[in-house]
Amino acid sequence: ADGYHDIKSVVQTIDLADELEFSSSDTLEISADMFGWDGSKSLISKVANLLKTRCEFKGGARVRVKKRIPLMSGLGGDSSCAAAALKGFNRLWRLGFGKGQLMEMAADLGSDVPFFFCGGTALIEGRGEIVTPLGPYPSSWVVLLVPPVNAEGDKTARLYGSLKPEDFSDGSRTEELVEALVDGRLIESSLLDNAFERATVALWPEMDEYRWRFLTAGAPRVHLSGAGPALFSLHCKKVEAEDVYRKLRNGGVGVYLVRTIGHH
Repeated sequence: ADGYHDIKSVVQTIDLADELEFSSSDTLEISADMFGWDGSKSLISKVANLLKTRCEFKGGARVRVKKRIPLMSGLGGDSSCAAAALKGFNRLWRLGFGKGQLMEMAADLGSDVPFFFCGGTALIEGRGEIVTPLGPYPSSWVVLLVPPVNAEGDKTARLYGSLKPEDFSDGSRTEELVEALVDGRLIESSLLDNAFERATVALWPEMDEYRWRFLTAGAPRVHLSGAGPALFSLHCKKVEAEDVYRKLRNGGVGVYLVRTIGHH
């Protein structure tokens, strides 16, 4: 009825992060050290305008972003920046909003922005704005591969439009994963699933090649992150993750070796 699909997902933060630096200025200036990044299209700009309108604030700010998260990769880069910007502007401009108020505004900016106020392991429901912190996912090394596909345009809307009835579920697999996390049980890889798996291949046929490349490098299982196209594998042992990472680096694609992190 609200125009959104209902989702039920377990999400996890990792230590791949952008860094935002705030300083006073008479005007609003937002820049980054990544080619192709447009501050006017970033949620950081929307955060500033939202807060200025709500508080009738006339001042400005200078925001410098050190970009580490690849653009449009399904890794929550812009959403995490939005959460950081809400905190940063609130502090710089001394607006006095509490965490609950900021999270309410976060939900208006993007469905997955509220999650980044909690971090760690969490269950998100509704359109993504209902966040329930969970017991931590077992500490893991993560290898990320970002295929160089054309993810321009409204990627997420295109993927939702590509879904078929068989892609939808009743959420029971997510509930099983939540129960395993709450009980502290071993997490079976079969519980890690993504409804966009088939749709991403339909949208970007070359995804199969990169998944095969990932498996050939020694990954035990490859998963899709969010709306993609980033792929990832989870490893208990650092040496195993490093081996997969080294083999993938030789392929000329964006590869990262990171770790899962707990609640802020």
